[in-house]
Amino acid sequence: MDRRTFNKLAGLAGLVGISALVKPEGTAEAHTAIEEGKENRKQWGRYFMGTAYYPEWWAPSEWEIDFRQMQELGINTVRMGEFAWAIYEPAPGKFEFDWMDRAIALANRHGIDVILGTPTASVPPWLYQLHPDVLSGNVMGPYTYGGRKGYCPSSPSYQAACASIVTALAERYGHHPGVIGWQLDNEPGFPFDAFDPDSERAFQMWLKKRYGTLDALNREWNGAFWSNRYSDWSQIKFPTNSAEGGWQPAITLAYRRFFSDSFLSHLRRQAVILRKAMKDQFIATNWPSPAWSVDVFTAATEFLDATAWDNYVIPPGIGEFQRQYGAGFNHDFSRCAGPRQRFFCAEQIAYVPANAPEEGLRLQAYINLAHGSHGHLYFEWRRPQAGGEQYRPSFIKSFDGSIQAKSIFKQVGKEFARLGTRLAEATTRADIALLYNFDNEWSQGFGSLGPKGRPYNNEEGHYYNGFKVLQRNVDVVPLSADFSTYKLIVAPNLHMVDDATVARLRAFVSDGGILVLNYRAGTQKMDVSMRRVLPPGPFAEMAGVIAEANEVDFIEYPVLEKAEFEIIFSGSDTVFRPHTILESLTLQGAEPIATFRGGRMAGRPAITRNRHRQGWVFYVGTDCAEDGFYEALARTVGSIGRLPPLIAAPYGVEVVSREDSKTIFYFLLNLTETTHNDIRLSKPMEDLLAEQAGVTRVTLGPLKVAALASSKDAGAKYAG
Repeated sequence: MDRRTFNKLAGLAGLVGISALVKPEGTAEAHTAIEEGKENRKQWGRYFMGTAYYPEWWAPSEWEIDFRQMQELGINTVRMGEFAWAIYEPAPGKFEFDWMDRAIALANRHGIDVILGTPTASVPPWLYQLHPDVLSGNVMGPYTYGGRKGYCPSSPSYQAACASIVTALAERYGHHPGVIGWQLDNEPGFPFDAFDPDSERAFQMWLKKRYGTLDALNREWNGAFWSNRYSDWSQIKFPTNSAEGGWQPAITLAYRRFFSDSFLSHLRRQAVILRKAMKDQFIATNWPSPAWSVDVFTAATEFLDATAWDNYVIPPGIGEFQRQYGAGFNHDFSRCAGPRQRFFCAEQIAYVPANAPEEGLRLQAYINLAHGSHGHLYFEWRRPQAGGEQYRPSFIKSFDGSIQAKSIFKQVGKEFARLGTRLAEATTRADIALLYNFDNEWSQGFGSLGPKGRPYNNEEGHYYNGFKVLQRNVDVVPLSADFSTYKLIVAPNLHMVDDATVARLRAFVSDGGILVLNYRAGTQKMDVSMRRVLPPGPFAEMAGVIAEANEVDFIEYPVLEKAEFEIIFSGSDTVFRPHTILESLTLQGAEPIATFRGGRMAGRPAITRNRHRQGWVFYVGTDCAEDGFYEALARTVGSIGRLPPLIAAPYGVEVVSREDSKTIFYFLLNLTETTHNDIRLSKPMEDLLAEQAGVTRVTLGPLKVAALASSKDAGAKYAG
């Protein structure tokens, strides 16, 4: 491809990119193709037991050895090619696919299907040399070449190059019977900033489309504050080195919305190209976490066939067992993101460190299956001999070719080959929902962004972990979800909320539902401006409580002695300590279920409950770093809501269910290293692992699992 042709494509890509940014709702072409094609695909009838493999790293003579070992281990899927752009296209417009043809053919010969990655996460050197604008930057300045990612999704040059390589791959492999799906890019949305001239211009255009006029923007952003009133769109710049204060909250939220739309547009463009060329293949991407910088709910409903995420949760046997709930949270988030509950783990650890038991690998695989995953791909088959990840362990223990925990992988492969088919049509039903809202996340901070110790996704995780003590299924859903299917809705950190959502939650409670809110609930509109109300704002009447005094914020005032304050639940002697914040609550009809001790807060309510028509509202005026605090809250809420466990199991055993038209499947996952004997079942069930019918009791050894089935015809009824 000569420079003139490339520049023409770049201009077209720029127009397409701008159009996608100002129409974040997606293209009808991408959406229609999904709906027409999904039901004809056969790949969802089994479980993907897979691995990432990079044939470009190794001599072709070694491929046969690797694929044969994979087949012996039970591997049926590999992901390849997501970092092969410079190998596919060593010079502009010069494509070399023969090597991948041979790798795919060899994998297929060994019964292994292929998921191909579009290689757009790491640009080749020639592209950066021709067009340095393909890389973005951060507060330190433009990215220089080296490493990976950091591309600029708003760069016309980058968009044109992506369109070219994705089109070539789609035309080559879109009808390949051995390629079952595509992964768009790699871990899109990280790093969290894109500060460069192309992004800045795209941001200005995005703002113009969103607000229409500068008067509207200045009103929403409160341009009178610090005299930040704009008179031209070009005056809006990225504050990469601002003076005191930096961006104010409304601008920060606008940028994060723009950032998400930029990456959605980048992925959507690739999906449209693939749809035109592919047959009987699916499209996914591997989110580093579904709860980060890009709106996964939008992607899943508009242009992806499945949601995938990279599972690097700490191995079992290291730290508290509740850390394993991190995988469950991301599973349930991914499962609920799209309309068909289709998700899988695109990457998962294939090893454990020396201080962890190998049995944890099997437990983590069953956590995936129990929560509804259609597969997991271990990262990776062989670690590179050189490069940025040469010290990272992988499937192959070392360069001698041995495999750590080989017997465990063989066992999992054999069991999942059987169970994956049995569970192919099974879905998860839950009557507990955890609300997750990206606008609140982006406003309050996530990951490494935002207040230390209190980013939005951390607090969501605390509540998810706590309510798992009820041993029931939990959905993680957006504010737009249908609330009528749930008995309990947990809505932590719902600072920003629109009036329509408030009305829907009020109706939910009035009809008998239970709602859990926490500090600062309802205090902001969706433009991040403050409501002229005290917490919990529009929820105050139904919650029967208000926070009359300014809260104590341990982040803002770290000199305060947190040890002075304690939290204790009614009827309990267990004491918890607030972590970052506490509110001074005044009861207006509610009753306390937990109170503060210490200082001027002694005897003040910490958590309240209020009967509102047929339902209940719980309000939590503090937070805590201890899992036990959220578990105590969940038990209290569960008792009011009459939410018994799916199967009564010892503490530390997660209980999850799935069901199809004939059967309810139950999973008991022992997340602890304690043996639990004689767990009694309410009715005889089939033990799927022992292949034994009429089982009434189960014993779980350390980190062991039980998979059970109960026929609906035999009187089983969903209870979770």
